[in-house]
Amino acid sequence: MKKLVLFFSIAIKLMAMPTGTYGVCKGVTPDATRLKIVETEIVVNGKSSKIFKIVESDGSEIIYKTEGKCFNLVVENHTSVPTSLHWHGLILPVLEDGVSYVTQPPIPPGKSYPYNFTVEQAGTFWTHTHFGLQEQKLMSAPLILLPEEGEKYRSIVLFFEGFTFKSIEEVWLGLRKNLMEARKAKGKDWLPPFMVAQKMDGDQDLNDVDFDAFLTNGKTLESPDIYLVKPREKVCLRLINGSVSSGFHISLGDLKGEIIAVDGSPVVPIAYNDFPIATAQRVDVLVTIPKKGGVFPILAQCQGTNMRTGAILKTKGETVSPITSHSNQKAGAITNEIEKKLRAKDPLEKRKVDRTLKATLNGNMKYYVWGINEHVWPNDAPLYVKEGERVELEFINESEMSHPMHLHGHVFQVVEIDGESFPGAMRDTILVMPAQKVKVAFDANNPGIWAMHCHISYHLWAGMFTVVLYEGFTPPYFSKQTITNYSHTYGGY
Repeated sequence: MKKLVLFFSIAIKLMAMPTGTYGVCKGVTPDATRLKIVETEIVVNGKSSKIFKIVESDGSEIIYKTEGKCFNLVVENHTSVPTSLHWHGLILPVLEDGVSYVTQPPIPPGKSYPYNFTVEQAGTFWTHTHFGLQEQKLMSAPLILLPEEGEKYRSIVLFFEGFTFKSIEEVWLGLRKNLMEARKAKGKDWLPPFMVAQKMDGDQDLNDVDFDAFLTNGKTLESPDIYLVKPREKVCLRLINGSVSSGFHISLGDLKGEIIAVDGSPVVPIAYNDFPIATAQRVDVLVTIPKKGGVFPILAQCQGTNMRTGAILKTKGETVSPITSHSNQKAGAITNEIEKKLRAKDPLEKRKVDRTLKATLNGNMKYYVWGINEHVWPNDAPLYVKEGERVELEFINESEMSHPMHLHGHVFQVVEIDGESFPGAMRDTILVMPAQKVKVAFDANNPGIWAMHCHISYHLWAGMFTVVLYEGFTPPYFSKQTITNYSHTYGGY
């Protein structure tokens, strides 16, 4: 099949309406939510740093919408750089997906962009930039879709992020140093071969970037959010891994937890006090506050480090003792073993598979080049599907790192890991371990062009990005030169 050339354009053309159904939600109304992206500063460990922030006009940093209602939102870019926002995990018309140079042009500084469609889901989601590596500077926020009937339990949102004082360019050029030096000798377009089926010697590479701190709702453990709870109260913790590249081990401490949803989709409740959460994943866990009350830290420790973040629940009258951001012990790697125990509450209907797709995950750590099926974005080769098909997608990880793989515009069911079949959870992001094969299944019921990529942002930007393209769908047109220029945003080529 021909490679995707419709991706790219020098001049941005006006985009036609997507093929998804809008119902009554075609255009934003005067009462639309005004969501501002601003440049501001944060103080971490006594030192200030410039960051981005997503905030509503009333100052709220958590976006709430309701199932069955109109999304009805306008993004205002108050920064000095172009950007876009993606609504992670939402089932929506393709041109509302917010991916720069795939579904829309970026939003220029000082301009706004409307989004409106019927909210089809309820659960824990989030929004983040889909322009370059702006997530590194915290351009992301929780997005909670409330059920039509209202919440059954009080919910507390904990949004985990990694923070560095370094600039985006400094981090990126550090990762690409070897490639830049090689291209000086071999030519500016030289790409190294992928290291396929490498032998796993020594410790697994868990983190590409050393972060200065990890944050929960923008705060370190030295000054955490503290939530007042009542004895015997049931609380739903909405845990969101909004980090740019870090996997966390979650510990509920003395609280007994019951996972009730992952990635916004309900699962058969299952008891867990300690569990992993990969980049971009979400977990809803129901906890019951003990009759005697107390202080209950909720901690997230980054894999491969002793660094942690979190928040605290406490009952009235209790005193909170200081907790440091560093544990006494280094955490090992997170895994996806939990997937074999999770069961979807609303699984896919049983039917035959119409099409099987393979996505081989390739990498060359020395030169920091990542790809899918040995293609490096923007030299992309799309995966084709046809509307109405049941699609089985197999991820084959031939690299030495784990990859949280995300598919836009769809929810898939995890159905197999390393040959072991099971009716797993419905998700939009699945962690694929080194030298592992993971199969997911989804129904091709949302025509369009949909990004599929590793959600470690540095891997995405280094090439591990492709699209799922519906046969017969004509994507928005952007020229190859435009995309090439965009891919060089941070230099290093």
